[in-house]
Amino acid sequence: MNPENLSKLSETAIQYGPFFFAVLFVLGVIRWAYKVFKESNAKTNPPATAKELSTARLIFLGTFFFGLSLVVVSVVWWLGFRPKIYAFHGEIINLHDYETLAPACDNLYFRAEPKVIIDDIPLRNERFLIVQGSPLSKGQTVDVEFSKNKSTRNTFHIVYDPSAPDPKFSVDWDDTLHTNVLRQEKTPPVQAGGLIWTVHAAQVATPVNQVYQGKSRPSQIAPQAKSPVAVLQDPSSDVGGKIVALDEINRSPVTVLTGASSTGHEPILATLLDLTRYSDKEVSYKATVAIKRVDIDDYVLQKLKSSQKRDQDDGQQVLFKLEPADSARILGKLSPTKAAALRAKTSQIGDSQVVPTASAQGDRYYVRATWDNKNTAAVNCLTNLFHSELINNRSLDQERALMNRGQRLVYWYDKEWSIGIAEKIRNCGGTATFVQAGVTK
Repeated sequence: MNPENLSKLSETAIQYGPFFFAVLFVLGVIRWAYKVFKESNAKTNPPATAKELSTARLIFLGTFFFGLSLVVVSVVWWLGFRPKIYAFHGEIINLHDYETLAPACDNLYFRAEPKVIIDDIPLRNERFLIVQGSPLSKGQTVDVEFSKNKSTRNTFHIVYDPSAPDPKFSVDWDDTLHTNVLRQEKTPPVQAGGLIWTVHAAQVATPVNQVYQGKSRPSQIAPQAKSPVAVLQDPSSDVGGKIVALDEINRSPVTVLTGASSTGHEPILATLLDLTRYSDKEVSYKATVAIKRVDIDDYVLQKLKSSQKRDQDDGQQVLFKLEPADSARILGKLSPTKAAALRAKTSQIGDSQVVPTASAQGDRYYVRATWDNKNTAAVNCLTNLFHSELINNRSLDQERALMNRGQRLVYWYDKEWSIGIAEKIRNCGGTATFVQAGVTK
């Protein structure tokens, strides 16, 4: 026997203990002893002596009863002393690609299960398995660490409940607790009284669900230490970076929020107003907290009444980001002439309240375009617009063939691009709406 086989045999003996030796004796030693006893009885030339028969019989009976005792020991060991493994499994659902889970103990394991991609936003479920050598008790907790990119980690506690053998959880932001929490999904009650079949119609994936990318490219900024304001105004910054930047902004003096914009950038208040509509609830909440530190009415009025062109532009950009009721209230405090001019400018610029959607590649700005297929002029105009503005290798005729759907969802990683194409869609006679995609929580 070579050393490798001997090693495997040794590992098997250690793993199965009494079972291994019981099987070895029953299938090996006892059969050998019986064969010797049988051959001794069958000898005729010369026949076996009485002493030889007695020895063969003794060996056979001895190995038989010893093997039998090993079987009894094995059964006793299996019933009372065998190694036991207890397991608890469940699922954490609808995680984004920028959300990470990590076990905070040695007996917790994860397996990712990607979901079908809708609106080009990948989501996944994480199956978890908890194993241990002692029985799980009701109320026992297992810790899980959660983070968004490089933001501060949260520790979740998965609580074992024998009445929920395969629970589902989801991660959500709690405005009251000011932290991410792990919520258990409600399990629908099982109806008793027979087997019930439920049939669901499968939804056929139609081209209307396709998402189209714009041709504009996000700016590539060299890696460097950036201020919180620069991080928030960089659409390529990740969710975790935005969370850290917002925490720093909320610890900073209010003057950081009310200062003049830098060249080529919007005022930070305009950025924060967009982030209050962010797809990630934690970012949205912390941006709202930052906005509440400033008297928006007073800020906008001071900027609009300033003699400096940059201040006036800053005031207008923040005004255009406000809800209609808020902007109407501020315009009511201006002179009728100036208020009328700003209302006219607002209608010319169009709606600029984008709703950013988080992704691992940066902020996405989705625009849903709809149109009346009976309006030939609008259809032709939008056909040319989409063919020139979107990434595609289609001919103009192929583009026109897609227009019978009556709607299209487009996006890119550039806020100004989304605002610009929304205005172009409206100018063509269509309707443009800023929407979020892939948001399930």
